[in-house]
Formats: sequence, structure tokens, C-alpha cells
Amino acid sequence: MSTLCRIKQLSRLPVALVMLMAGGLIVLPLSRHIAEHQQQEGLQLPPPRIAKKDAFTQQLAFFTLGGLRSLAAEITSLDATNAWLKRDWPRADARWQTVTTLAPRRVNYWAAASREMATNAAGDFLSNSRLDERERNMQARHYIERGEAYLLRGIANNPTSALLYARLADFYSDLYRRPQFGKAAEAYAKAVELGAPNIYNRLRFYNLCRIRGREREAYTLGRKLFEDSRNHVPALRTLLFVLQNKLELPEAERLSTEQIFGTHKRAIRDLRTFRHNTLLYPTTGIDEFLNGLNEH
Repeated sequence: MSTLCRIKQLSRLPVALVMLMAGGLIVLPLSRHIAEHQQQEGLQLPPPRIAKKDAFTQQLAFFTLGGLRSLAAEITSLDATNAWLKRDWPRADARWQTVTTLAPRRVNYWAAASREMATNAAGDFLSNSRLDERERNMQARHYIERGEAYLLRGIANNPTSALLYARLADFYSDLYRRPQFGKAAEAYAKAVELGAPNIYNRLRFYNLCRIRGREREAYTLGRKLFEDSRNHVPALRTLLFVLQNKLELPEAERLSTEQIFGTHKRAIRDLRTFRHNTLLYPTTGIDEFLNGLNEH
């Protein structure tokens, strides 16, 4: 979300609501009320804690005790945006914890909280030249782990959410976050099972291709995907070519170069582009094929 959009969100609070919040209205603590509500709903998270010195969360007690949990969550998400603008990441984390506790069935909140922590907060620390390298990496790792935690808790509360499984798979496949390709493939498979679009099956395939020892599984999935012409994209075609070489398949089991790429010219173009990829994909057989062209 852009800075302008987030600032506009802050400006949408009704004046009367802002005045009510600013008045410092403090009522009974939330803890017991929310705990009872969560037991009734079967939710997975503990209730948000209302710090004595945190006037903002104390003010939310009025709305929550009045049954306006969604409104309280929306107000808190706007304050999380305010924390983002100020790069106050501990406060942003605290606000998102409250938001997701107040509205645990709103999957977009879990996704937003994860993105805020694992992308915005972690990225901010990694680029902070005022900190030494050890501190930058330590803080970034902390917020990356917080991002993962939000997705896992979100799934615990919404086990049929294709969106959250897809976001978890994206998280595990990100090359800048110590990728876990096996977990990514499993999460993509679950997302597809829950109704995610066809592209997530391709992403599952791409992650399987990167795992040593699972080439046969990747090839089987790739061949199945290749039956649908919508999947005839350069990466999938090239990886099918590579996997056939890596598995040392006999000619009878292979797709020909023309079957995979359509034309010899396209095969050369796609293989040359893929030859020196930096995405940790295997390239078995590409050099031999291209070098063989020079010999002829």
C-alpha cells in the first residue's frame, strides 16, 4: 500500500469518533471480556493486553465492550498505519497483534500484518546505516520471524483460507528470507486445494524443481501442468527440459525439444535466457545443448 493511500485512510476517521477517542475515555479492562468471548468462538489467540500506560488501547475498551470489535480493529489498523509512517515498528507490531485478536476471521489483516513485519520492518532495519551489521541482521531476522508467526496464527484461525496459505508459500519461497522450498511447495499445494488459481500450481512446481531429491515429483507435476496450454510459459518449458536431463530419462520417456518449445529457434532463445539464472534453478543439460549448436 502506498504512503498516500495509507495517509488517506487515517483521514477517514469520523470527527466525532476521533473526538471520542481523544477524550481519553477509560472503562473496565478488556481482558476478562475478550477471554470469555474467545472461548465461546473457539479462537486461537490470547486476548490483547491493555497496558496501563497505553491510552490508545484503553480507549478501545469502550468500543469492544460495546460489541464493536470490527470497529475497534479498524481503528487500531489505522494507528498501525500511523506507526508505519513513523517507522515505529514495536508499536506497529503491538497494534497488529491487537487487530488480529479483535478480528481473527479477517484474513486480510493477517496478511497485512505479516507484510508489515517481514517486508517493511525487516527491510527498514536492513537498510539502516546507523546500525552495525550484526544489529541490522538481528532486528531484520526478528521481524521476519514475526511475519511468519502472523501467517501461521492466521491459518490456525482460518484453516480454509487459500489466501493465507498462498502468502505463507510466498514467504517460504522468498530468496531473501532463507527460503524453505519444501515448505513453500506444500503451502502452494494446500492453497490450490482450497481454491487458489492455477498459477499457484506452477509456483509449486518451481519450488519442487529447486529441491534435491524431489526431481521426479517435480517432473511428474510439470508434465501434468504442460498438458494445459496456459502453462506453456518459458520457465516451465525450460525446467521440463532440464529435469529430463537431470533424471537421465530414456528417449522413449522424454518430450522432444520441439514438443517442449514448439520450435528449435524458441528452444535456443529460452535456454540461453535461462542459462545463468540467479534463482537457484537447476540448469542440467543446457550448456551441452547450446555448445552442441556451435559444433554444428
